[in-house]
Amino acid sequence: MKAWVLHGIGDLRFEDVPVPEPQDDEVIVKVKAAGICSSDIARVYSSGAYHYPIILGHEFSGIAPDGTRVGVFPLLPCHICGSCMARQYETCSSYGYLGSRQDGAFAEYVAVKKWNLVALPDEMTFEQAALLEPAAVALHAVKRAGLGGVTSAGVIGDGVIGRLIAKWLSILCDADVSVLGRGSVTPNEKCDVCFEAAGSVDALRRCVELAKPNGQVVLVGNPGVDFVIDQMLHWQILRKQLSVTGSWNSSYPEDWNETLNNAGALRLEGFIGVRYKLDELGGAFEDMRGKGKGRGKAVVVFE
Repeated sequence: MKAWVLHGIGDLRFEDVPVPEPQDDEVIVKVKAAGICSSDIARVYSSGAYHYPIILGHEFSGIAPDGTRVGVFPLLPCHICGSCMARQYETCSSYGYLGSRQDGAFAEYVAVKKWNLVALPDEMTFEQAALLEPAAVALHAVKRAGLGGVTSAGVIGDGVIGRLIAKWLSILCDADVSVLGRGSVTPNEKCDVCFEAAGSVDALRRCVELAKPNGQVVLVGNPGVDFVIDQMLHWQILRKQLSVTGSWNSSYPEDWNETLNNAGALRLEGFIGVRYKLDELGGAFEDMRGKGKGRGKAVVVFE
């Protein structure tokens, strides 16, 4: 099969590799669509991967051997730790992950555990289903906040996750929502809850500034580098008595089922920015590295 294989930082190759052999609890999914995440860009150009060679790609959909159209929850929990016993798989202490720790979906076929398969409704396209993972991540972040009594919310970061958070807020609560990107003017009106969806100390600072006293800050963005919280920022968190909550990944299957049930309201098609063929993926990474294709999710569409 054809696959994009990462051999080291900056060394991404389009190669012929063997079709994976499924274990007893796995099936081979024929990939039909795969989203490109900002974390994939970092793995290729800066942070690297856990091991090499590896096939990236964790936001995807495809066809199971029995013909079922499926989305895929990419986290592979151990099923034996305390978190797994409590069905909090997103905080598993010894997890695997398709596309970062195990081979993923920038290939024609990928081995997937049956437990991780999500059957798709007939009306959902494969491209829309490739956005189930980021949509579930955004839902999880919104649910980590206490929405009771929330009338105003801010989102720092206007990428796909930030805009999906805003969409979920419009679905789940009657709140005025401000989505702020780099260069946006921070409004004077403060918010009950603010979501940091950029993964930077500057975004965190803006989030803390935007939150009302006794308000909430939810940390969602995945930081690409180390950053330090300075004394003044720490003081603001203390003096405003902010509740700071982390959010990681998504709860499975609850968040995924809720995402499927709200697919019509989410209008996932509108979050797709540009489409590529599999053999164009190398160029897609260059486009996204330089942000030459604008906003929206880049999706690889398979024949």
